[in-house]
Amino acid sequence: MSPYPTEIPEHTRRSRFVTLCQQALALAVVVAVLTPAARTVTMEVRPAEPGATTLPGTVSLQAATTPLTVPTATVDPTVTSYSLTPSPSAVSGRVTLHGSVKELADGGDKVTSDALPVEGYGTVGVTWAHGAAVPEDGITVDVRTRTGDTWSGWTAADYHDEHGPDPDSEEGQHTRPGTEPVLVGDVDQVQVRVETADVAPADLQVAVIDPGTPSATAKEGPALSSGAGAATTSGQANARPGTDGAIAMQAATTGAPQPQIYSRAQWGAPEDPSYKPKYGTISAGFVHHTVNANDYRPEDVPAILRGIWKYHVKTRGWSDIGYNFLVDRFGRIWEGRAGGIDKPVVGAHTLGYNDYSFAMSAIGNYETAQPTPEMINAYGALFAWKLSLSGVDAASMSQQVGKSRFAAINGHRDAGKTACPGKYLYAQIPAIRALAAQIQQGALLGQLNGNYIGSANPDVVVRKASTGRLFLHDLDRVGGRWAIAATVKTNVYVPWAKQVLRVGDWDGDGLNDLIVIRKSDKAPVLFRGAGGGTFQPAQVLPGSFGGVKMLAAVGDMTGDKLPDLMGQPKGGQMQVYPGNGVNGFQAAVPAAGPVPGKRLVPVGRWNKDGSPDALVSDGTALSLYTGILPGGWAAAKAMKSGVPGYDWVIGLGPMASGGKVVVVRSKATGAVYALEKTKAKKFGSPIFLKKRKKFDLAG
Repeated sequence: MSPYPTEIPEHTRRSRFVTLCQQALALAVVVAVLTPAARTVTMEVRPAEPGATTLPGTVSLQAATTPLTVPTATVDPTVTSYSLTPSPSAVSGRVTLHGSVKELADGGDKVTSDALPVEGYGTVGVTWAHGAAVPEDGITVDVRTRTGDTWSGWTAADYHDEHGPDPDSEEGQHTRPGTEPVLVGDVDQVQVRVETADVAPADLQVAVIDPGTPSATAKEGPALSSGAGAATTSGQANARPGTDGAIAMQAATTGAPQPQIYSRAQWGAPEDPSYKPKYGTISAGFVHHTVNANDYRPEDVPAILRGIWKYHVKTRGWSDIGYNFLVDRFGRIWEGRAGGIDKPVVGAHTLGYNDYSFAMSAIGNYETAQPTPEMINAYGALFAWKLSLSGVDAASMSQQVGKSRFAAINGHRDAGKTACPGKYLYAQIPAIRALAAQIQQGALLGQLNGNYIGSANPDVVVRKASTGRLFLHDLDRVGGRWAIAATVKTNVYVPWAKQVLRVGDWDGDGLNDLIVIRKSDKAPVLFRGAGGGTFQPAQVLPGSFGGVKMLAAVGDMTGDKLPDLMGQPKGGQMQVYPGNGVNGFQAAVPAAGPVPGKRLVPVGRWNKDGSPDALVSDGTALSLYTGILPGGWAAAKAMKSGVPGYDWVIGLGPMASGGKVVVVRSKATGAVYALEKTKAKKFGSPIFLKKRKKFDLAG
């Protein structure tokens, strides 16, 4: 009879361990918060090449977007399993064993495999019979390799009994316990040594995986790209967010930009048509490491992922690769388990918490090596975005995850008795948390807004023609339909204005501001918000927008957390005019080629990628341009609704009370309507708000 129990260690032991780890983590976070940030997250924008139609951006985290040689078709890896001990059902003499077993003086066993052949960029692992729950301290596994006539030294293969699918799940019913997969690379042979505290488990096997060779390759960037990508971080891994509690709380409701992600197809993942993803909820994220070698090249990564996939699926018996995402040392993020990167796919990574969390695993062994800044930045970007999809504040230190409480971002060791993700990567958890929180806050601070009264939704700014005074209309749902819930008279009189722009928080003081374009010289005039629908005295900013058509306030197009303007000089390309606070503007940069149209209507973030979007009207039809950070637009998509007969077309962005709304005014009657976007790229029926014949400008 096997001495190993079949039941999983009791939950109470794990809970006590989790509590101790959380106390230690809380102390580490306090230390991190008390340490001044030596660096800040920055971004460099580079002008487009002549004739370019979108703006290329560069950040110091260039690896995440640099094209990489990837497979263009499925690559099927192969696995060869070598038995070291008989299985319980094996008939004596019918199974060929590829090793020797020696009984140790203390009652344990030492099992040494033969020298086994390796093909391709190899991965190996050791597993044993389902049901034999070998404790982590009851087994050690070491691996060595031979290249030519030279054997390497012995390297430990990690085994964590709390890494995998939950045992009571359908996926966990027939899985094989085993070590983490060990990347051995291009070698000739491999040998495994296993020592156990008791009798060696039945059906002990060595799996040797050949990841296969792609039939065709191409140089490609990340396929799962919103355009927001790695521009949210810059290789400055030590920055930490501010401590303003109000901003931190709001960050959880703001969609952080999606980083650029290489797809499963780009690592050649074989797809199982019978696989059906399971979905749960997301309350937290976990940081793991794969415990592979750290000296791999960029082009090796797809093969490494196929090796891990084959080991998890075919050797361990899991439904798919265990991790939701993986990240290499160059900062590239890779899609892991299938089911949708923006969905709460249940993985097999953190025992007891898979249904309530996601995980990204760092490719490498971070018990022995330091993670790169690019990797830390990728963690910050991915966790900021993924947590924001579920409304989770990345800075939260208390999340209900199943029956336990965790921080929003944790290391695997916080949930189990394991060294994962290695001491060096675990030490970076506070930095990852800080980066993720900063990115979420940046998504909040740079979004299109114009909330001057202080209610939940942006306001419409209108000017009374007879006096030049600005009024604010607060739009909200009243009795289930859109209505002007309140009107506020401001202290601003601008009879000299050509255009009024709701620019959001231009000066970074937490209050929304206005920029008014002066008719005489097209100079921008800043009115800094003072709260409650009032404004500070006018401040003329440097520069002029003479000759610029379709000028509009679009939110943060450059990723620096400051609002920007866009417009198209006569005969030129569409430009971004990056905001520079009370100093005015930075140098303009191209956003797209020449854009046909008469009016640019910013609408905020209409999709989930975190980049500001805009409508362009030719007077009748509308085209939707989705933003690409930093500073560009994707190709136009025609809206199924137009705006004929309207002289006001004002985009308000996503509304806090639900919906995506554009406000329009009939040129003939002066009636003001709300148009709410539907899923079919069109607007619903106009909803009457008020008549505003005595008002001329609006924004």
